[in-house]
Amino acid sequence: MVRVKILESNTVIEIDAEELTVRELLEKLGLSMSEHLVLRDNTVLTEEDVLKKNDEVVVYTVKSGG
Repeated sequence: MVRVKILESNTVIEIDAEELTVRELLEKLGLSMSEHLVLRDNTVLTEEDVLKKNDEVVVYTVKSGG
């Protein structure tokens, strides 16, 4: 299981997977890479980074305005 905390909605989701890429995770959640950052241990991950069983990540929504 990969534990995912989505800060914008303050929800925690557990994804049943041995491993998956950040891209695959965001696709499962219906989120886009261009609007979200995924962090593991306070490190920003790229869409190719692999998440493994027992990883815990945080998803931040990136917003800009002007």
